[in-house]
Amino acid sequence: MVENELSFLITKLPKLSGIPRKEIEQHYLSEGTEPLRLRRAGGTFELTKKLTLDAGDLSRKEEITIPLERAEYFMLLPLARRSLAKTRYYLPLPGGRAAELDVFKGPLDGLIMVEVEFSDDAARAAFVPPDWFGRDVSQEAWSSNAALAGKTYFDVRPHALGRPVRGCKTRK
Repeated sequence: MVENELSFLITKLPKLSGIPRKEIEQHYLSEGTEPLRLRRAGGTFELTKKLTLDAGDLSRKEEITIPLERAEYFMLLPLARRSLAKTRYYLPLPGGRAAELDVFKGPLDGLIMVEVEFSDDAARAAFVPPDWFGRDVSQEAWSSNAALAGKTYFDVRPHALGRPVRGCKTRK
């Protein structure tokens, strides 16, 4: 499946009471920009590999996901090299689209991002973000969950504030 999404920081947290949500744990079993991801989301377990389709576009990836049994998940968990946890809220947007708002927990507490997925490039191009969406970070390598895993909010705060950080590249 091809993942075609935009990611944003947010400027103002919308009202979240009564909004459907799911607790998510993500563990990365390898290093690099395209590591194997082990995920527990609610009562589902999966192993995923994301592959970049175009080196100049970080927002489109081929996503290969294998559903796992609970026992398989826990067998693989000791192989995790780095992790993150978040609460994902599913917010309706105008036009029948949905936003996935991630409120990070633990070491990344303080970071809040939102993603919107698209079925095609035309829908993506026509998308007008709501006013509570902030800066588009879809092409900023630091903002992927794979890059965030194992980091703290202190580590990523300069990126989130738009300040340059030595040794980290942002694709334009």
